[in-house]
Amino acid sequence: MSVLKKNLLHPVEYGVFRAAVALAGICPENTARHAGRLLGAAVWNILGIRRKQVLDSLGLAFPEKPPGELKKIGASCYRNLGEYFVEMFRIHRLPTAWMERNIVFEDRGILDSALEEGRGVINVTFHYGNWELMGAYAARLGYPLVVIVRAQANRFFQRYITAMRRASGMELIQVESSPGQLGRALRQGNIVSFLADQDSHRQGVFVDFLGRPASTPRGPALFAHKTGAPVVISMMLPEGQGRWKLIFERVPRPEVEDREEFVCRMTKYFTDRLAERVREHPEHWFWPHRRWKTRPDV
Repeated sequence: MSVLKKNLLHPVEYGVFRAAVALAGICPENTARHAGRLLGAAVWNILGIRRKQVLDSLGLAFPEKPPGELKKIGASCYRNLGEYFVEMFRIHRLPTAWMERNIVFEDRGILDSALEEGRGVINVTFHYGNWELMGAYAARLGYPLVVIVRAQANRFFQRYITAMRRASGMELIQVESSPGQLGRALRQGNIVSFLADQDSHRQGVFVDFLGRPASTPRGPALFAHKTGAPVVISMMLPEGQGRWKLIFERVPRPEVEDREEFVCRMTKYFTDRLAERVREHPEHWFWPHRRWKTRPDV
């Protein structure tokens, strides 16, 4: 599709999106969640968007599973994503009291003690569960959260999601921004959050993910090496019926001097933690992404 056609479609796409958001906003919570799951099922079963890609990736990650089971995981993944999508765009309507009732903040002391060290915190998180709700809740509680984000192709959608995130109290830094901004945010005592489970092309470091080498963002480990800031993993684990458990884990600092070895070891550590969760409940991870798109040089 030409750039002109894409640009002409953007307002139409955004109009449909805003109508869906408005409808989700006036629906009761359970109804909206159910509608999201139906939406995800329709995308999988009828539209088939990235269905083959998802099944191919699932086959690479779980070669021992029969095709029928992989299809069930893919379908469940899309239903969950539909539900998370609806929840994400209801966040600005959700009172903090609702979040406190439905999100268990486990091991909060791990994050608090890391902040007390006074060097800021590097937060590593993933596209697992409702990551947007996790960030919004932490910011609502007053944590100084700075999120590394990528620009969206649709500028209308970009403006909307930026406003939504800032309304919850998050600060945003574009991934293309200078390293100086990230370092300054850490020196000011902020939590700088990286989504660290997408293909990072040739700029990434290759570590094993679900049995295959995957190009993984170097940023979290590089900044940990440069600044000495502590690194904390956060994950949002679904508990069912719209309830969640937010967990934290401190990433041990590799006892090596060489920067590349440091980056590799630390990146492997947090990638292994994600892999453990994905193996347990693969339906909650974002399979439409081409995680193994970039291959290492032979």
